[in-house]
Amino acid sequence: MSAPTSLLVRSTSMRRLFVAEIRTYPGRVAGAALACAATAAGLGACALLFIAASIPHYPENSVAEAAAQDARNLLSVLMSMLLMCAVMVIGSTVSLWTGQRLPQFAVLRALGVTANRLRGLVAFDVARLGLVSAVLGAAVGMIPMARLGQRILLDRQLFPQGAPLPSPGQTWSTGVAVCLTTAGVGVLAALASVLAAGRVSPGTLLRDAELSVASSRSNARLVTGLVLLGTMCAPLLLVMVFMDFPATIRAAMAPGVALMVIPALAVLAPWIVPPLIRPTAAVLRLLDRRVGRIAAAGLRATPARTTAMAVPVLLSVGIAVSLLGAGATMGEAVRRQTDEGLRADAVVTAAPGTQLPATAPSFPGGSATAMVMAEVTAPPTWYDDQPVTTGAWGADGGPLSKVLDLKVREGRMSAVRGGTFAAGAMQADGHHWRLGQKVRLAMADGSAQRLTLVAIYERDLAFPEFVIPRSTALRHTPSAYADRILLTGSTSDWPRAKGQQVASRADYLEGFSTRDAADDLASRLIVAVVAGYALLAAANTSSLAQRDRRAQRAHLRAMGLGRFQMLLCVLYEAAGATVVGVALAAVTAVTCLVPLAVILGTGTVPAVDVPWTVGILAAAVLAVAVPSALTAHPLSDAQRQFARRAE
Repeated sequence: MSAPTSLLVRSTSMRRLFVAEIRTYPGRVAGAALACAATAAGLGACALLFIAASIPHYPENSVAEAAAQDARNLLSVLMSMLLMCAVMVIGSTVSLWTGQRLPQFAVLRALGVTANRLRGLVAFDVARLGLVSAVLGAAVGMIPMARLGQRILLDRQLFPQGAPLPSPGQTWSTGVAVCLTTAGVGVLAALASVLAAGRVSPGTLLRDAELSVASSRSNARLVTGLVLLGTMCAPLLLVMVFMDFPATIRAAMAPGVALMVIPALAVLAPWIVPPLIRPTAAVLRLLDRRVGRIAAAGLRATPARTTAMAVPVLLSVGIAVSLLGAGATMGEAVRRQTDEGLRADAVVTAAPGTQLPATAPSFPGGSATAMVMAEVTAPPTWYDDQPVTTGAWGADGGPLSKVLDLKVREGRMSAVRGGTFAAGAMQADGHHWRLGQKVRLAMADGSAQRLTLVAIYERDLAFPEFVIPRSTALRHTPSAYADRILLTGSTSDWPRAKGQQVASRADYLEGFSTRDAADDLASRLIVAVVAGYALLAAANTSSLAQRDRRAQRAHLRAMGLGRFQMLLCVLYEAAGATVVGVALAAVTAVTCLVPLAVILGTGTVPAVDVPWTVGILAAAVLAVAVPSALTAHPLSDAQRQFARRAE
């Protein structure tokens, strides 16, 4: 047989082996295929929206230009998260798939297939699977998801009005690029499995793969986890807690701490999970003295399997609690400061598309104080050499003190008048300003003013970080208008003008919202993407782990364990793995949120986003329990269990 003919025969045989593998064990590749399809659809939709927001030219400093920039920033983060999560899910799924194909590879090695040829086989299988899945996902979901995303962004004013989606030619080229990228990411994620496939030996045939669960402990993994803790987690946590940064910067560090702690815990999970299994197993034994003892023994006997199921739960729940909890804790601090500082009886705000007059009209039975909207740029600091413009209020100290209590730490707020200013504690501490110090501040019209600091206040999370005299704000703010008007007295006599919304103090606090639309949407999208991929990995791991335990289930059924008891045993083990993952997520939340709550002055108990946290937690329970129960077939009789063992 000639060389080309031999090559063709071998290629055909390898293709038939891949097709037979998918037909016989579709569950082994379903997770990786679904991850590739979802990645291609989501990545393609984000790319189309990014192109749509980038191609048109918008006037500088216009609303459309700001919306386009917000859209590009949000979509860039989302595309990065999609690729990162795809690597995680595809890598873990292909690793399990490769591990279950080791007997096949051992046969091929015994028949003379070289290690490099075997590695090429696995890489080509992953590339084919990723490319086909990506094409299907992009074809079905890319354009519908792009249109849905465009509507969502437009509703939140985070996308320029009238910006169309790319042309058909650009859409086709984007789809091709996305599919090739997804397939490449799949091969890259499976690189460890590709190398492992080449190391298999014919002796693998002599081992019982069902009874030997390889430990994922290694010296390299231990060193990597400790290095992550020592070089990334601990320094960032110390900086957040002890460094003299503004509270807003510290709050922004909290999600970063979580994103460092979670990978470190995931890497060190083989050493952390076994101690957590012991109390979980003890509870199972107390809960059910027969089936619970069997489930507890299964958890303790195979910690590597429990770890594999717990880590995706850690990722999904930990990200949800930490990322959304940081925003909720910040929101709680702002709401508390607003409640404690607002003295006015009512608040006048502008309806969308309108502005309040810079000078409030007088009305009988009360007084009105207009907070002129101004912009101030502080001098550079050692941690911020290019400071951004900060919103400020223009108001004289006397009238301001009647409607707001900013909790002055030093000086007197009533001293704010021409040539002076008041600063929040974050700005004053960050710049090391002292009372009486003259500070050069840049105004909205580009001019610089040397103002004297006469007061430092602490409630600068809920209120602007600078208060400058009203006359200064009016003189140096083009087209000045009021951010809001604070009323005291008989507020029912206020002359209501078109475009003004008047709310009593109680109503204003009840409907108070502190979260920026872009930050809010970005946080929830990131949580949805990461949690979705992590729960997909949890479902894959749970399903493949049960497929490895056919012999054990058959023996348990033969020993007299009933069908319902088998179901309970499977669910107990799934619940135990979920509890371990939630415990690791709780460690993450405590590490990043408790210091944040203390820094922001809300106590030691941080706030959490209850609806999203409960939803992610419920999804994690289902993602582990349902695939385990469907794959284990716990309601089958003993004869069927032994038949499945022989498959």
